[in-house]
Amino acid sequence: MKTEIRVLVVDDDEVDYRMSKRALLDCPYPVKFDIDTAGTLSQAIARLGAGRYDVALLDLGLPDSTGLDTVKKAIVAAGDVPIVVLTGLADDKTGLSAIDAGAADYLVKDPSISGMLGRTLLHALERKKVELKLKKAMEAKADLVNMVSHDLRIPLTAIKEGIDIVLGGDAGAVNDEQKDFLGLAKRNVDRLTRLITDFLDIQKIAADKQQFNMQQNDVNELIRDVHRMMEPVARQKGLDFHIELEKGLPRIKFDYDGITRVVTNLVSNALKFTVEGGIIIRTRIDGDTIIVAVSDTGCGISADNLKILFKKYGQVKSSAVKDVESTGLGLAISKQIVEHHRGKIWAESQPGRGSTFYFYLPVLSRVEGPVQSEVEGPVPSAVEGS
Repeated sequence: MKTEIRVLVVDDDEVDYRMSKRALLDCPYPVKFDIDTAGTLSQAIARLGAGRYDVALLDLGLPDSTGLDTVKKAIVAAGDVPIVVLTGLADDKTGLSAIDAGAADYLVKDPSISGMLGRTLLHALERKKVELKLKKAMEAKADLVNMVSHDLRIPLTAIKEGIDIVLGGDAGAVNDEQKDFLGLAKRNVDRLTRLITDFLDIQKIAADKQQFNMQQNDVNELIRDVHRMMEPVARQKGLDFHIELEKGLPRIKFDYDGITRVVTNLVSNALKFTVEGGIIIRTRIDGDTIIVAVSDTGCGISADNLKILFKKYGQVKSSAVKDVESTGLGLAISKQIVEHHRGKIWAESQPGRGSTFYFYLPVLSRVEGPVQSEVEGPVPSAVEGS
């Protein structure tokens, strides 16, 4: 630990500033606090931007800014400098909200904090060091994953192209037994490619490096696109596939490709685990959220399996459906995408009675004029009202 800690105390109250300064100067820990002060948020931002400080003590009631907005602006200016917030008497709720906004810790203004102030600042510094080490480790891991994934994709592409050439007969005649073996090899190359892609994507999202294009979009239009794309697959399996969309849903802000991937993952899973009956996608608005539900008449999911559905590699096995290939990452990726949109995803199911997967998106922003929607096809009776 450093023997000299540079502290910026941001407080316009002279009495409170002197109390904080005295508490730090009298701190029993074997460190020296080099204390500077700023009486307004604008002064604090200018000084934090200069990069001179190790930690900042921030009062939420300043002449030019008050409340949580003060914390958010200070955090942006502070960069990697941890911020400890000072709140009013008996104001733990605001303190916890400040931590949620990114503050390292909080203290309620009271003469009794003098014995805790130095320790709190030192603990904030140590936590920040750990966070920075973890961040670097995660970045190194992401770089390694990117490198390995890139190096694996190149030979896999070459292998797949070679298999296609042989299967197509361009390298000579191929008998039926050879075609079967080559087909098996091609399917496994495709599966490994999907696994690499899914693994790379889930690492990007976890590291917050996935780019999301947040634009005003129509949820119902997205559902119709997925329906048109996947209805032929359902028809080939002899399954009904319908959509029931609530009229007048507002356009909301979300990443079209990301949410398309979520819905496609849910429909793909429903197709894998449904042998007869059908699948239906519904939309509806509930307060400040739009809810999407994908229901099927498949084999259902046990209570134990429901607990692991959205975990990485949390594949659900079923004796009712054979030869289901999956990377075990689709639902984990879907969960991360939905949560990035400040939404939530979950499932309800009973073995032998089908499943319904739900997710909601918050109505954070609307545009004028609701969009028109429709109900396409009859609702399969086995999932009606689910």
